[in-house]
Amino acid sequence: MNRILQILLLGSLLGIAVSSDAGDYDVVFSQVQRMLGQSLKNDEAGLQVSQRQLEGVPRPAQQNGKEARALNQQGLDALQRKDYPAAAVAFQQAQQANPADVEIAANLGYANLKLNLLKRAEHQLVYAISLAPARTSSWYNLGEVYGAMDESDKAVGAFANSYRFSQNRAKTEAFIRQALVAPENSEPTRAALRRALHLFGLSP
Repeated sequence: MNRILQILLLGSLLGIAVSSDAGDYDVVFSQVQRMLGQSLKNDEAGLQVSQRQLEGVPRPAQQNGKEARALNQQGLDALQRKDYPAAAVAFQQAQQANPADVEIAANLGYANLKLNLLKRAEHQLVYAISLAPARTSSWYNLGEVYGAMDESDKAVGAFANSYRFSQNRAKTEAFIRQALVAPENSEPTRAALRRALHLFGLSP
């Protein structure tokens, strides 16, 4: 695809709102923000209640799964090439085909993050969390978004939830420690990662 045409298509696709079938976005956003605050305070009981409430939000029905997964693979291939505009276009098309697929939703959020479209990335990752509130990678990527926005407390809460909900905390801790020295991460992001480790009594 012609590069200029690809970027124009990206702009038009990103203007399409996430399906309202996932529930009222304002309600979902408020619930995720509450969970960030509870995470920051290590309020485990409150987080459990908020998680159950978020799990009760209506979700869209599964739709064109085969088409969506094929488009998702195109997006993953583009990510490997670091062609983030093409990745975002493919993931947006995949989400149109099946808005219920949490991996596609999270992948689109990540592509938007790499494009520095931070508000779009936030929106998309909040949507992904509404589909799967305990998905570690969605919380981690949301932490990266807030780190890039220099919203420290929100970043800490999101990174802490990525560790809290992890099925393999040792692996997640190792990943966080690698991120602490990754050159692409800003100092606010690294500071938030250190604070997240400290919440669990782990030295940076």
